[in-house]
Amino acid sequence: MTQAQITQYLEIPLTTLNDWKKKNSNRSKLYELLINLDAKEVQHIIRKKNNHRFFHILNRNIHNDSKCTFEDIKNAFSKKDYHAATIKEQTIYAKFFKELEPAELEEFAQTFNVSKRDIKSIYISSPFRQLIGVAHAWDKRFRLTKVDNYNIENKNILPTALQNILNRKQPTHV
Repeated sequence: MTQAQITQYLEIPLTTLNDWKKKNSNRSKLYELLINLDAKEVQHIIRKKNNHRFFHILNRNIHNDSKCTFEDIKNAFSKKDYHAATIKEQTIYAKFFKELEPAELEEFAQTFNVSKRDIKSIYISSPFRQLIGVAHAWDKRFRLTKVDNYNIENKNILPTALQNILNRKQPTHV
């Protein structure tokens, strides 16, 4: 790759490259690496869509020692049943179905080279079909009929102590 191409593709100023080019520069090895890269390969890498959003969502609020790797995610979605998964894999599923948009399924499947049918099987066997907000979007995406369990009316089931307090506040008819 030429200096002009490096400037064009990587937005590194020519003056900076000239400084790096000097043998006594602490970035001379970086300059040599950049010069020896294939321009077409660099263009391909730059054009490739950045898929860090998946990792950002799946690793949010997780300590460094237990963050999900590419292989963790791929292995989790290679299973066909939610209940056959480990706790870590079930956590991945929870974040996936609750936070990713169904429109991102195709890109996710291509990125991690997993089957959409396996993802659908995991979803069907998961408790997420019972969550109204999650189920509505994902049932539509997978063309599934709605499950009656999430159409149950919200019954006012209150703890006994709270119900007693409310009963005391209601006026009694004499």
